[in-house]
Amino acid sequence: MDFDLEDHLSKLEKKPYRDGWKEDGWEEDFDSTAIFMNKQPTQEEIDASPTLSAIQAIKYQEDDPEETALEHKDDGNEQFKRKLYRFAIKAYTEGIRQKCSNNELNAVLYTNRAAAHFHIGNSQSSLDDALQGLKLKPDHMKAIVRCVDCCLKMRRFKEAIDHCDRGLQLDPNEKRLVEKRALATKEKKCQERDERKQKLQAKKLMDGRKELLTAIRDRNVQLRQTESEAAESSTVGSEPGSDEDLIRCLRLDVMSEVSVSLEESGSLCWPVRFLYPEHNQSDVISAFEENSRFLDHFEVMFSPEDVVPWDKAKVYSVDNLEIYFEDFDRELLVKFDPSSTLREVLANMRCHVYHGQPTFVILSRASDFRDQYLAQYGQN
Repeated sequence: MDFDLEDHLSKLEKKPYRDGWKEDGWEEDFDSTAIFMNKQPTQEEIDASPTLSAIQAIKYQEDDPEETALEHKDDGNEQFKRKLYRFAIKAYTEGIRQKCSNNELNAVLYTNRAAAHFHIGNSQSSLDDALQGLKLKPDHMKAIVRCVDCCLKMRRFKEAIDHCDRGLQLDPNEKRLVEKRALATKEKKCQERDERKQKLQAKKLMDGRKELLTAIRDRNVQLRQTESEAAESSTVGSEPGSDEDLIRCLRLDVMSEVSVSLEESGSLCWPVRFLYPEHNQSDVISAFEENSRFLDHFEVMFSPEDVVPWDKAKVYSVDNLEIYFEDFDRELLVKFDPSSTLREVLANMRCHVYHGQPTFVILSRASDFRDQYLAQYGQN
């Protein structure tokens, strides 16, 4: 018979051994096999192994919900010790889902899950669980302390003080709560002080804006809204109506380094933009005082001692400059005397201001480009 078996085996097709441990990695395979493991696997390793998952399922096949909840609590504690907080949350959650009748055990599960949530920055979830734990066990000191820590973390200092007082009624000598209450009281005072400052600053800002808007209305400056601004406006058309419309139109509702301002002297300072279409250049004067003349600024900007880098032909001198604003309704350029003040020009009903920034076009009468540019508007 032995000869027959040997003869049969010799006739079988020879195949490489594929499913066994590899020679160069057998130790890792050995350690990852459930029966030979010499350390407790992590939940991640359990989830990745069908064998370990099956063993875990057998472990939790208890008829008693309390026993099963207790098993999950112990697993959660083990994951918590390893700082695997998300796996700990999962284990505590499974324990809570057993809905056992032991309120004290349920309170511990909620409080432990609150601790795990707290360690990964889920302060609100942590607080919710701690409060749930207190509903089940009102004298649970760990849950009270966790509520305090969460409220401190979220800067809800009054609530933190209330939780401290609740715990101190149970144990007036609880050192942690005495210290945390003192901290919460101190932080609450600072918070209230900061809120008062913010309210005063907000009131000052609003009062300043009202004075600014009144000054602009008194000067009859022709502010205009873009199409997108008009879509949000309380009025129909391009002219802003309410204070909110004016604030949006002047770009006061966004953080901007350049916006119109009202000086203590009562004069307005505007951010003014000059366009040089011949060279695709522009200048911005961030605070153009309304009573100053355009000519005064030109004499500084185009001083004979200074070189304008883009003016290679040197035709942009004070004597050659012409300044215009655009009449958007008629699609024309309106020329004005550079010896005019900004306030005088903005009083012109045809001078419209968009984006809270008066914009002007500068041409040189000594350049051929002037006539070409004006021709686009049917002007000469």
